Amino acid sequence: MLTQSKEASAAAEERPKSRIWAEQATLRALVNSYLRETQQFDPRMDAVAQDMRVILPRTGRQVRGTLLHFSATGQHVYGKEWYEAEEEGAGRLLEMDEIIQWLLDELGYHANPEQREAEQQKMKQRIRNSLHKMTLFMDKHLKLASESRTESSSKGDRLAYVRSEQSLLIGHPFHPFPKSTEGFADDELSLYSPEMSAVFQLYYFAVHEDNVQEEWIGEEYRRDAIDPSVRLHAERQWGKELERYCMLPMHPWQAEHVLREPYIQSLIRQRQLIPMGALGPVFYPTSSIRTVWNIETGNGYKLPLHVRITNLVRDNTQEQARRTLDAAKVIHDLSAEWSSHIQSEGFKVLTETGYSRVCFKPNNETEWAGSSDAKYDAGQESGPVAIEEGTAAVHELEQLSDQFTVLYRPMDLNAESTYVMASLLEPLPGEQEPRLIGVIRDHSPSNVGEQPNLSAWLERYLHVSMVPMLRLLAVKGIAFEAHVQNSLLSLQDGRPECYYVRDLEGVSIVREQAEAAGWIGSLISEDSPVLYGAQEPWLRTRYYFFVNHLGALIHALAVHQQHSEQEYWGVVRKVLEQLKEQLEAQEEVQVQQERETGSKQGADARVRLAAYIQDLLTNPALPAKANFISCFQSRGDTPSFIPIPNPIQIREVTS
Repeated sequence: MLTQSKEASAAAEERPKSRIWAEQATLRALVNSYLRETQQFDPRMDAVAQDMRVILPRTGRQVRGTLLHFSATGQHVYGKEWYEAEEEGAGRLLEMDEIIQWLLDELGYHANPEQREAEQQKMKQRIRNSLHKMTLFMDKHLKLASESRTESSSKGDRLAYVRSEQSLLIGHPFHPFPKSTEGFADDELSLYSPEMSAVFQLYYFAVHEDNVQEEWIGEEYRRDAIDPSVRLHAERQWGKELERYCMLPMHPWQAEHVLREPYIQSLIRQRQLIPMGALGPVFYPTSSIRTVWNIETGNGYKLPLHVRITNLVRDNTQEQARRTLDAAKVIHDLSAEWSSHIQSEGFKVLTETGYSRVCFKPNNETEWAGSSDAKYDAGQESGPVAIEEGTAAVHELEQLSDQFTVLYRPMDLNAESTYVMASLLEPLPGEQEPRLIGVIRDHSPSNVGEQPNLSAWLERYLHVSMVPMLRLLAVKGIAFEAHVQNSLLSLQDGRPECYYVRDLEGVSIVREQAEAAGWIGSLISEDSPVLYGAQEPWLRTRYYFFVNHLGALIHALAVHQQHSEQEYWGVVRKVLEQLKEQLEAQEEVQVQQERETGSKQGADARVRLAAYIQDLLTNPALPAKANFISCFQSRGDTPSFIPIPNPIQIREVTS
């Protein structure tokens, strides 16, 4: 086994704890991403010792380290030291920067040869950015923890949900730079970053109705979308002039950004836009940074933010707005019979209720000469798109409209007992226990300090999340991007009570089932971006929920109890097999009912559900995103997928 040298220990002690933790988290994510994406699923050198190695075949190198916890989905935990592997064993001690360079050299072969060096430098810059931000966030956590020990807190449990949204300090475990934000300066992080406990008022524009495109799932949602105090302030200041104007909320950083545009200034002079400044109640940025929520009213907004968060600039495109609202319309249409479709009261969707988009057109006062910062690439990483000169202005104005598109997402939930899953699965810096365990204990009526039965807890969780999700896909063809950051959980007495999924931009609906339900042509159009063939929603469900979501949850439970992850994947298998048996038992009764009614819809749904269960139980592989390689190839918005071993299908061998 590799042991830590005295020199390394002394060097580590010289660095702040926050920096050490951030470096460990960064290197772990990079190594795990590399191993998964190069299909080195088991890096252990033997079954007894903890020694492991990372093979870099193109450059002919090997790195050795210590594996403290083996993960069935690749979320391995390592020791603190890494060595260059030599024939005789472990050789020279490696620093983090050297290991990162070796990984970039190896994966650089996936980039275009002419752009390889530039891509490596870009990746290195974003990894450093993420590491730096993570260090600052952990510094902030240490200060808050110190203050809470020396001062009596008066905040209470009411902000439990907000704290969970604002304490995701490490982020995606399989992303090369999960905390990179290009656009925010360091002094702006305290103002706008959730990890820095930010809270702020929104900036508002009054936009002439001729320039606004809006769509809602109901008129009542449009009326309630903006706090009344904002409209009251506007009417007091501008009177009847604002009768034909719409109020548009905007992130304060974004407002400062767009106000620098000459074109926007020309619209302000023409009174097409009226900058109203910071108004109304305060909002908390959530874990996605650009989505904000008000704890008093429950109003929430998915705001455009022209900052590159991880690898994408987070504007709201027309296609994203259409996909989101089309999904919301379908889900809203099902609301009256929702529970019967999923056979559960504990599965809910936090839907967007509408969107507002400012539609810009070339005007007479200002000859359009393009963007002042040439950044309007809608999050694409491949640089400005080559456009015919005659259409360049229209294209750039369309992308400017993306920076004035707001999605409305009110969230009605119990802020005292609801949490974002991604945050619950991270241990606090310097600690081993995931926050989920503490939250379960805090809400449990049992004896203080009693260890919960985590297998039983997981089984209950699967019944409020996985089972309804599979039923909904089988019955109505609706799939969600149900990763841990899009998932919320409410607890009652420490047990899962309600599972929430959010962010309908990631919804996919099976076209064939949408046609059978009569949604196409009534609720959504034939060319709706929410419609897909049957394979795409199933691929997304397997990755986002089973690989990303359950992979992270089961990893956290297993590490906490120092158990094999296969023990908890066995619980997943058990629930799926029970669902399969239940389906088979119900079939005879339902077949008779269908003969009497003449409807085959139920039979089709049963066949689909049985096929999904069988695939999960027997398919040797599940799909996983190749984020590291995709970032190298500037495919952050359309990442490639790779197969990884299916831990549900694998039965743990015991002797």
